[in-house]
Amino acid sequence: MSKFLHQQFYLPSLSCIKKATVTATVFLLLFLFNTSLHAQMGEKPNEIAPLDAPFEMAQLNRPTIPDQVFNIREYGAKTMSESPDFKNTDAIHRAIEAAYNAGGGKIVIPEGKWLTGPIHLKSNMNLHLAEGAEVLFSEDKEDYLPVVRQRHEGVEAFNYSPMIYAYKVSNVAITGKGVLNAQGDHWWEWYEEYGAPPRAKATKVPLSRRDFGKGSGMEGMRPSFVVFWKSDHILVEDITLNDSPMWNIHLIYSSNIIVRGIHVNSLRAPNGDGVVIDSSNDVLVEYNHFETGDDAVVLKSGLNEEALEINIPTQNVVVRNFEARKVRTGSGGVVFGSETSGGIRNVYVHNALFDGSDRGIRFKTERGRGNIVENIYIRDVKMKNITYQAINFNTFYTGPDATGPSPLLRNISIKDVEIDGVPTAIELVGLPEKWLENIRLENINVINSEKGARITRVKNLSMKNVTINSEEQAMIVEDVYELFLDNLTLQDNASGKPLVFKGRYTGAIFTDDFDLDQMSFTDGLSQDIISKEPSVQAW
Repeated sequence: MSKFLHQQFYLPSLSCIKKATVTATVFLLLFLFNTSLHAQMGEKPNEIAPLDAPFEMAQLNRPTIPDQVFNIREYGAKTMSESPDFKNTDAIHRAIEAAYNAGGGKIVIPEGKWLTGPIHLKSNMNLHLAEGAEVLFSEDKEDYLPVVRQRHEGVEAFNYSPMIYAYKVSNVAITGKGVLNAQGDHWWEWYEEYGAPPRAKATKVPLSRRDFGKGSGMEGMRPSFVVFWKSDHILVEDITLNDSPMWNIHLIYSSNIIVRGIHVNSLRAPNGDGVVIDSSNDVLVEYNHFETGDDAVVLKSGLNEEALEINIPTQNVVVRNFEARKVRTGSGGVVFGSETSGGIRNVYVHNALFDGSDRGIRFKTERGRGNIVENIYIRDVKMKNITYQAINFNTFYTGPDATGPSPLLRNISIKDVEIDGVPTAIELVGLPEKWLENIRLENINVINSEKGARITRVKNLSMKNVTINSEEQAMIVEDVYELFLDNLTLQDNASGKPLVFKGRYTGAIFTDDFDLDQMSFTDGLSQDIISKEPSVQAW
């Protein structure tokens, strides 16, 4: 995407053209440019481009699977047009067993509608959905027993099987132009009936003794759609997922993973997150389209005490060339947390469009999570029609009453972002006892925002080439220490100055090009906190 940003546009002679016409022409060119750019982003090449991450990361390749075909029809499968109530669970698993015994191969689900219970994959196989194939999963919950091990919203449990489950497998793929339909309505009824299970309480006791999950007699815990558990060399490509019970693609304790070219449609699903990367490493997520009832792409690493003890981070992840539209229920286009207790590090997100999402780029965590989220790089993102905040760091996720070890967010760089239409463009909130650290915002352009930037408890914040246009005060800074401003442009329609400093701990503000007349100081602060650059320390 970056190569497009440096292309030049040449306008015709402007000597006789009014300034307004020039502005309109420029906006039209930018609109056409953006439209062309996102069309480019939507084209998925067959070859996987090298991973050029700003940290050391292995190159990822599709798994190698034997070239043998096992068509489920040959193992007794019937379409719904042949037999509407016939469940293909046994036929599909006969094909899986045959492939496994033969050393692996492609399990083909041909064109047509196929009803089944859960599908459990084994190593060295590709579950391939032909174009025109739709797999509809049973609405009988008894079909999803016996229970299997999984991680439910950051806490391990035994629960109803996911629709597709892969436990400790290697070299596994799910591919094809077909559709997986979870028929999630019957699961969603539980969301209204039972609400959220008591996960914070469950994480305080060992798995064998916790009252959490179907194995302990608890109902109301919906399974994820597709789960890979402690698996490696995984590919999910081109498929469509509709109406999940809750999370769609859930990667747990797994590595060497590629998810590309998929469509996730879960707008009606409570907690219908798209791709959940959970204590997993070496992951590529690209060319995907999300319309989700929760976060589009989210990185997690477990909840509180249990996950702090397990201590498996999510790390070495690239998320690129994707779009998230109509991402609802308070969620975001790319999200970190709120389950961050195993840590998250080395993540590169670039080339994204968020349109009509509740939030855009979001970091959410709180006391009790502990550990560190660090070395995060986000580039080339366009956002429009955002419901709440475009860029949001929130370390008080469920409120200030949460207790336990405090998480740390540090070394986060967000660059080349355009925001058009949002109530609050930038909101950064650190904990009183553990501020956000080393945050860099560069080349950020905001238009049509109600509130501009609201920044609280950050140490070492750099803002370079940031332009904010808002109705209310463009930027309010409270308890921020070591703030570097370089080519900051603020415009608003509020009375008073566009840049407000407050908070007893605010200080060490460095800028040589932002006018003092555009700053106001409260809480006993004065312009003495402003310097052109840090002084050289003599030790």
